[in-house]
Amino acid sequence: MSKVQTHTIAGQTASGKLGSIFPTSQQPAYASRFSSVLENLAESGASAAPFLSVPAVSNGQVALGRNLPTPVAIQTPAPQSADMTLLFVARLPNAPASGNGNVGVMGATFYNSTSLNAWNGLMFGLGSGLASLYVCNDVNGTLSTQYGGAALTAAQAQAWGLYAARISSSGGTGIMATIQALTAGTEQVQNWAGTLYSKTGETPTVMLGADYIPVFGTGQSVEIKRAFIWNTTLTDAEVDAMAALIRADLASETITV
Repeated sequence: MSKVQTHTIAGQTASGKLGSIFPTSQQPAYASRFSSVLENLAESGASAAPFLSVPAVSNGQVALGRNLPTPVAIQTPAPQSADMTLLFVARLPNAPASGNGNVGVMGATFYNSTSLNAWNGLMFGLGSGLASLYVCNDVNGTLSTQYGGAALTAAQAQAWGLYAARISSSGGTGIMATIQALTAGTEQVQNWAGTLYSKTGETPTVMLGADYIPVFGTGQSVEIKRAFIWNTTLTDAEVDAMAALIRADLASETITV
């Protein structure tokens, strides 16, 4: 894997492993191995930032969520876009509650302003029975919440797993999503009408550990070991290449995903 010197972010120079040329046509808008509090690579040079409080990092992972003693999330510099790829290694510390109303969120795009008291855009999380991608779509001015997911058992949700969600909506003919629980070996391809909703004048950005927001009533936290976000829809070959890289990286920590 080729190494390059990347940006200096939040007073830190990206590490050798993080400062990499990834095997994708476009480099990530955000990537982190969580070897320090906010170690990250952003193609734009913008940094991630703690939201509510500084996250605690230990053993190369970060614990995020609103039900922690001190609620915390990480605001990434990756903006919502019509085409996106979210790739995570994550687990739930507790068994997911039954029902789709209780999702342990590990990545979210939503309005982080006070101008709208509801989430929108897209959100990817772990729940009971599914690794779910939720979207807020706009069909001729009418908004609705849609979701699809890859099958996942409670035991799989509580073990380290590799997950990918890809969304494509720039073609103007609807929203297509591919949701994969790569470790579990399950996936779902989902199509929705309309376009991914984003309020005029605001560009929401992707946040990690966003289940502190009172969406669906969930109080579950999440642990994340790797996180990558692209403002493009990766191909199957690119996802496979990234999965191989992440698995080889985690093998040094005796973690199999």
